[in-house]
Amino acid sequence: MNNSKTNINNKYIFLIKFFVLCILFNILFLPLKNRLVDIVAYQSYFILNMLVGASYSGNMIYLSNMVLEVIGACVGLELVAIYLALVFSISKNIKDILIGLPLSIIVYFGNVLRIVLIGLFGVYYIHGIHMIHDIIGFITAPTLTVMASMIYLKLINISDTNEKKI
Repeated sequence: MNNSKTNINNKYIFLIKFFVLCILFNILFLPLKNRLVDIVAYQSYFILNMLVGASYSGNMIYLSNMVLEVIGACVGLELVAIYLALVFSISKNIKDILIGLPLSIIVYFGNVLRIVLIGLFGVYYIHGIHMIHDIIGFITAPTLTVMASMIYLKLINISDTNEKKI
């Protein structure tokens, strides 16, 4: 009975840590949002230009029949914050954190992929651009965030298993 109560308490502690860290990482990332807009726009433009032809100026990507404006909310730092909150909440030691940190790049580029896909589908289905934005936005970046989280959990599990064998 006491063991199940401890498990429940551990789950609550994890949730509290996770939510507090989500808030802290979001606050830490606030100054970066506007600084990353042009970078994310350029990275998205670079890929779109190879695929369908595009031009670029500041935070605007010009495609054949539409313009994509990249704003602060488009840089995807919220999902990076959520991912990092998970890593820091679950990690038992610095090694686990170091395993998880590089995977945040998957989350970041998941957002660039989101912008690229919106541009690609928008060129061909301009009349449904708002629906395309919503559908792709709710699928790509969150899916890659979950994938990065699953890879991280697998890696720390493998790391723990290898340590137990030694």
